[in-house]
Amino acid sequence: MATLIDSNVIVSLLIQSEKTEDAEKILENVRNPVTIITVIEESIYIGLSLIYDARGTRLKNKIKDCLRDDAVSFLRNLESFLEDFEIKLIAPPNDVKLLTEIIEKYSLLPNDALIVATCKFYGIKHIASFDKDFQRVDFLEVVVV
Repeated sequence: MATLIDSNVIVSLLIQSEKTEDAEKILENVRNPVTIITVIEESIYIGLSLIYDARGTRLKNKIKDCLRDDAVSFLRNLESFLEDFEIKLIAPPNDVKLLTEIIEKYSLLPNDALIVATCKFYGIKHIASFDKDFQRVDFLEVVVV
């Protein structure tokens, strides 16, 4: 059975934090890990935000000037992480109606709703995430340590 891996687990594994150990334990026990490009994009944004200690326009300007070595290293580590843990990238559904229904039913932000829509579309019942919002989704089990 597949488990969708969320960005907060990915970032916690790539950038040391208080959640790193928990993220490692979660991934040790997950079989058939999958994710979507939206999660990868969000992981990159959060990771670079932490590295540069900036968000929004400030982050954009810092990145445009030049990617620092630690930012480039983060990107390479992300690529290796996906390969090492054999995380399969799956396509989210192309279904606006499903997305809006999930936003309404579970009161989720669009990116989280897209993750849930993907799980529903593929019959995925497990998600590895530290985001408590997913606990409101009646057909998903949040993987914990």
